[in-house]
Amino acid sequence: MMRFVLFCCLFNLSVVYADTVAKLPDPLRLEQAMSLANDQQHYQILEAEAELANAVSRIHQAESSMGFRAQLKLEAAYIEPSRIALDQSNNDGIATLRLIKPIYNFAGSDEKILAANIEQAALQDYMQYIILQRKLDIAKQFFEVILSDLKYAWDNEAMAIAFVRFDADKDRYALSQLSDVDMLESENNYLNILHERSLSEIAQRHTRAVLAELLNRPSQLPSNLQRPAYNSKQSVPAEYAIMLEKVMQQNPLIKLSEKKLEAAHQRVLAEGQQLRPRLDAEVEVSEYARLTGSDDEWRAQLNLVIPLYESASIKSDVAKARAEWLKQRAELLNIKTQVRKQTLQLWQAVNVLSKRREQLQTSLEFRELNLDKSRALYEMEVRTDLGNTMVAISELQYKQAKNEFELILAWMQLRVLAGEKDLNKASL
Repeated sequence: MMRFVLFCCLFNLSVVYADTVAKLPDPLRLEQAMSLANDQQHYQILEAEAELANAVSRIHQAESSMGFRAQLKLEAAYIEPSRIALDQSNNDGIATLRLIKPIYNFAGSDEKILAANIEQAALQDYMQYIILQRKLDIAKQFFEVILSDLKYAWDNEAMAIAFVRFDADKDRYALSQLSDVDMLESENNYLNILHERSLSEIAQRHTRAVLAELLNRPSQLPSNLQRPAYNSKQSVPAEYAIMLEKVMQQNPLIKLSEKKLEAAHQRVLAEGQQLRPRLDAEVEVSEYARLTGSDDEWRAQLNLVIPLYESASIKSDVAKARAEWLKQRAELLNIKTQVRKQTLQLWQAVNVLSKRREQLQTSLEFRELNLDKSRALYEMEVRTDLGNTMVAISELQYKQAKNEFELILAWMQLRVLAGEKDLNKASL
C-alpha cells in the first residue's frame, strides 16, 4: 500500500512538471530557441549550480575556523568526601557551559576564506559562460535542422529527376533501344539517389531530436523553423590585433583560470602559516552539585596557542598547495594559448566565409538566369537539361545557407570568446 501511494505521488509530480513545460512555438524562431538556454532543469545548468554550491560549502568550511562555538559539558560522579570537607554529600556532578570565539587566527584562516570567496565569485560569473555556450550549441543545432530540410529538398528534387529518367530508360529498354549495361547503370544511379534522399529524411528527424534535447523538450520535436535573417553589418571583422586584445582581456575562461590561480596562491600562503599562533576568547559558566570554596562559578579568559613543532604533515600540505598552484598556472597558460589559436581561426573563418558568401550569391543569380534560359529551350524542345539546372539551384541554395550559418556561428563564437552577452549584436 505504501509503495502504491509513493508511486502515485511521483506520478502526480511528473504530470505537474510536464504541464508546467511550455510548448515550443510553431514556427520556432532562433531567438525563442536560444532563450531556453538558461532552463534550470537542464543537466548542464544543474551541474554548474552543483559546482557553485560546492564553492559556497568551501566558504563555510574556511569560515568555520573563526566561528563561534558553544559546548555543554555534563559530568556525573559519586565520591566519598574527605572528613574535613564542609560538604559531605556524595554527588560531585558538574554542568559547564563553555563559549569560545576565535579573535584572530594567525595560521592562515584569512587566506583560506579569501581563496574560497574568490572561487565562489568566479564560478558565479562562469555560470553566464555556461548559458552562452548553451545558446551557441542551440544555434548550431537550429541551423542543422534547417540544413537538413534544404538537403532533403535537394535530394528529393534529384530523386524525382532520376526517377523520370529511369522510367524513360525502362521504356527505351523495352523497345530494345537500350543495352542491359546502360539499363543497369540507370537503375543504379536512381537507387543511389533514392538512398541519399532516405538518409536526408532520417537526418531531418535526427537533427530535430537533438535540438529538442538541447531545449530540454525531448518530447517536442520542432516541426517548422523560421530561418533567421542574415545581418550584413557584421560581415567585416575588426583588425586581428584589436580583436585579440579584447578577447584576451574579457575571455570568461581566462578570467576563471586567473581567479583559480589567485585562490591557489592564497592557499599556499595559508598552508605556510600553520605554525603561527591562534588567539581565542573563552567564557565558562559552571554549576556544581557540591559546594566547595575553590570552584569558580564563571570564568573569562584569553587563550594564545603557539605551535612549536613543524611536522611532516605540514610540509606535505604546503607541497600539495604549491603543486596545485603550479597546476593552475599551467592551465592558465594553456587556456591563453588555446584562446589565441581559436580567435585567429575564427577571425580567418569570418573573412573567408564572407568572401565565399559573395561568390555563392553570384553563382545563385547565374543559375537562376540559366534556369529561365533552360526553361525556354525546354519548351521549344531544344534542350532537355531543365532538371539538372533545377537540382543545381537546390544544391547552391543548400551551400549558400550552410556558408551563411557557418558565418553567423563564427561571429557568435567570437562574441563568446570576448565575453559578450548578446550573441546577435551587429558588431564586436
